[in-house]
Amino acid sequence: MSYTFENFQRDLARRLVLELPPEERLRGLAPEERLRGLPPEERLRGLPPEERLRGLSEEELRRLRQLLDTQLKH
Repeated sequence: MSYTFENFQRDLARRLVLELPPEERLRGLAPEERLRGLPPEERLRGLPPEERLRGLSEEELRRLRQLLDTQLKH
């Protein structure tokens, strides 16, 4: 298989992207794409507790309260 002009263009683009600052590399990516591959702990790092809890349902909050109550008693 020969090295085509399309191969050259793809390889050049990959090298040039690596030279861009992180902000420019991420430009145009949806938030979901930016976070893909990050573990939940990394996604939440730096957020205050109220921000971490914002998307939880009433049932999830109730279970969390129970868990915290149990842990605080021990």
